[in-house]
Amino acid sequence: MDKKMFSVLLRRGTQSNLALKVALIGGGKACYDLLTLLDDEILHSLNIEIIGVADLSLDAPGISLAHDMGIFTTTEFLDLYSLPGLNMIIELTGLIEVRDRMISSKPIHISSIDNRGARLLWDLIQIKIEKQQLHNKMKTVIQKERDWCQKVIDSLPDRIMVLNKDYTIYSVNKTFVKETGLAEEDVLGSFCYDVAGSIFGICKGKRQGCPFHKAFTSGEKFSVLHSHKDSDQKTIYEEIIITPILDKNNNVTQIIEGIRDVTLRVTLERELRESENKLQQFFESAHDVIGIKDLSGRYLYVNPSATKATGLLKQNILGFKDHDIFSKDLADIISDHDREVFVRKKTLIFQEKMTLNGQTHYFHSVRFPIMDDQGNIISLAVISRNMTEEILLQDEIRRNKEYMENILEHSSDMIITTGLKGEIVMFNQAAEQMLGYNKEEILNVSVERLWKDPDERHRLMEEVKKYGAVNNFPTTLISKDKKLMEISLSLSELRDSEGRILGTVGISKDVTEENRLRQRLIEQERLAAVGQTVAGVTHCMKNVLNALKGGAYMVNVALKRNNSDLMQEGWDNVSNGIDKISKLSMEMLSYCRERKPVPIPVDPLKLAREIVDLTSKTAHQEGIILICDGEKGPLINLDPDTIGRALLNLITNSLDACREKVYQDEEKPKVEVQVNRKKDMAIFAIRDNGTGMDKDTLQKLFSSFFSTKASGGTGLGLCVTKKIVEEHSGQIRVESSPGLGSTFTLIIPSLSHGSSMDNKS
Repeated sequence: MDKKMFSVLLRRGTQSNLALKVALIGGGKACYDLLTLLDDEILHSLNIEIIGVADLSLDAPGISLAHDMGIFTTTEFLDLYSLPGLNMIIELTGLIEVRDRMISSKPIHISSIDNRGARLLWDLIQIKIEKQQLHNKMKTVIQKERDWCQKVIDSLPDRIMVLNKDYTIYSVNKTFVKETGLAEEDVLGSFCYDVAGSIFGICKGKRQGCPFHKAFTSGEKFSVLHSHKDSDQKTIYEEIIITPILDKNNNVTQIIEGIRDVTLRVTLERELRESENKLQQFFESAHDVIGIKDLSGRYLYVNPSATKATGLLKQNILGFKDHDIFSKDLADIISDHDREVFVRKKTLIFQEKMTLNGQTHYFHSVRFPIMDDQGNIISLAVISRNMTEEILLQDEIRRNKEYMENILEHSSDMIITTGLKGEIVMFNQAAEQMLGYNKEEILNVSVERLWKDPDERHRLMEEVKKYGAVNNFPTTLISKDKKLMEISLSLSELRDSEGRILGTVGISKDVTEENRLRQRLIEQERLAAVGQTVAGVTHCMKNVLNALKGGAYMVNVALKRNNSDLMQEGWDNVSNGIDKISKLSMEMLSYCRERKPVPIPVDPLKLAREIVDLTSKTAHQEGIILICDGEKGPLINLDPDTIGRALLNLITNSLDACREKVYQDEEKPKVEVQVNRKKDMAIFAIRDNGTGMDKDTLQKLFSSFFSTKASGGTGLGLCVTKKIVEEHSGQIRVESSPGLGSTFTLIIPSLSHGSSMDNKS
């Protein structure tokens, strides 16, 4: 049937508005059903009034019901003709003689419908009833949907207002009512700026840069931050989130306005910035050399003292490793010390001799790992004090004892000399001030009286006898009033001009406050590192949550419209968001958790082919050539789960690189996985002809939360891969050129079944 027919109004004639006053001939079951189905509402809509019923039997069901309904009844249908206003007779008996008698006897102004014609009326009434039932059902469904939406809005912790285009409030949630103390009926229909301005002081009216107007004109979601004073004149920060409600034509019909108190967050962010500024000022003003390195040994930060000591500009240090800056011998020493800190996972102190700018310097270096909240090392801090002057001073002491005694007496450092039996021979003024003893009461007393742990001095003396001196040894002394004092002690043998040992000389610095500040520095660095990690995750999660919100919105709209295509599209967005959150969680877990490989005998080629099979179907559907080949050989001990994950990360990245490239002429996207052997090592090469990477990207490739994917990656995949390779004592190498593709090579040695990895860990 042509749909245009339904858009044309039927021409019903001048009699269409005339009310039908109907009498029924036949009071049987048909009459009973008709009277039962026709309620007042249906009769009114059809403009029909039944005023009489006739049947030979007054006990007929239709006659009885009509009598109960107050309708005129009779045994002779000719009596119906006299009813006032009667203009329609409907014959329901189906008897020919009744129909003929009705036709021959009825007045001309009265129309008639026989039993067959009444069927049309039955159908019209049935359609009307079904339409009414459908209408009632739709009203119930719509009401349930509205009730459900209101429950969702009421459960939100934010204050929610739904606003009309004229700035009036359409609805509010329970949180709004609870926090404002206003009754819902007092708010609905009011102007939003009157309510918000009177309660929160965050609105100046619709003419004063109102975000409401921006949302209606742009149709986009956004948020703004407002501040106001409460009754105690305390600054309150409110975040207002504006979300437009769109109709099927993407026109904005209403606005959802969420108001959230973010005072605590803003305050914490401000305090964090102030703390970071103070920490930065401390670093910048410190006389000690301070540097921070990432896990690969690249400098992330150096203070002015470091640039002064090295004679290099900051831009020539940051981002570079020690082997890029210093001589090989010096860089090897520094790298060995860094590696020891990583292995032992604790603060270590080193005495380092360096040649800088043609001059020899001695540094007392404290190296400590910076941990995240999971106890994993994320960077390394180095604090070095230039001890060159102290070392030269000790040389001068050995050359001229009498001259140095005068200097030592007035030194700001605590200096104590002992004889061959450990008795105190010299106790300078600084020692008196720090320890509270007078010379008269402490001279010739055993120096062990000052030590918290005398056995520690015995061990230290063994070191002094072996090496001649110990520099900047951290220990604890006890003052006269029994207080503990942390010191940095440089202890050496005291000799006369002929080289005979006379005793020892100890130079001490009170580092109690310095140690306290250092510990605070360590904590601040750890918090800063934790903040950086949380910010990266929040950013990733925020993007994924926005996608989930969009998908959920589409699902809600699809439910209202019963649109299966829109439902599928929204659900796909939700599923993708869930997959991304799952992937981010797994990668964060792999990145943060310390895990020892569990090696078992594995065929590297078979493992690579199993991983390729996981992605081959998708690659084939997208026209990407994915192949795996390699050398066969004996089994190699490795952890198949983690190495498989590393291979899957790299293969997935190569496929993504191919998807993002536009290929010309007859070139086809291709990813090749090659497995080679070298002694007891497996070499995996993943090569693609995708987009490739420039030099700057290669330098940042293994940085946390750095991603090159246009579709938006987590920035942790390559970090996890690098961590897995390092856990296997392996290597990862990258070669890439923009537009030509990339090659990632994993060199994995065969592991023992426990001892080597346990020792390494």
